[in-house]
Amino acid sequence: MTLTAAAAGGMAADEETILKVHEALEQLTAVEPRLGQVVEMRYFGGYTEQEIAEALDITERTVRRE
Repeated sequence: MTLTAAAAGGMAADEETILKVHEALEQLTAVEPRLGQVVEMRYFGGYTEQEIAEALDITERTVRRE
């Protein structure tokens, strides 16, 4: 489920939680840029593992591992 889908479904995320998630994603991306992209695409963009693999030119197995 994406964050957008959760919000649409009535699961309200307060501003502090959103900020913490954003900061955590920024920290992850600083250490592991591709992993940050995978997380962002999967959980915020709603991409499938196959779509992520194609977009980043990596295998689906790599997407799952990361």
